[in-house]
Amino acid sequence: MIDASSCVAQGDCAELAPEAFEVSDDLSIVIGEASLEELRAAAEACPTGAITVIDEQTGEQVAP
Repeated sequence: MIDASSCVAQGDCAELAPEAFEVSDDLSIVIGEASLEELRAAAEACPTGAITVIDEQTGEQVAP
């Protein structure tokens, strides 16, 4: 999940998990899926903390 109000579209997420994120119109968007390791790395690299990774099965936040 990306908090659009916090996203500055720096693009680290798209570099670390290109199959999951893309920068479009000055906003990073979710375009697909990636491994949990890649998603965690993308969330941790986000300079504004706009990315939250939620476990689909449990609904619990797993990153950042």
